[in-house]
Amino acid sequence: MKTTWLASLLVTIFWGAVLGLVVTYLGGAMVEALTATPIVREPLKGMAVGVVLAVMSGLLILINEK
Repeated sequence: MKTTWLASLLVTIFWGAVLGLVVTYLGGAMVEALTATPIVREPLKGMAVGVVLAVMSGLLILINEK
C-alpha cells in the first residue's frame, strides 16, 4: 500500500509532537532530580521543536533519496 506525502507528513508531525513532549518532561524531571532548582516545563515549545526537527529530518531523507 502506497502512502501519500500528506499522510506521511501528518504522521511525522504527530510523532514529532509526541517525542517533543516526552523529551520535555523526561528532560525536566532529570534536571530537577540532579539539581535543586525547579524548572518551568513548556510543553508547547517542546512539541514545536519536535515537529520542526521531525519535518526537517523527513525533508532531508526525501532530498537524499532522489
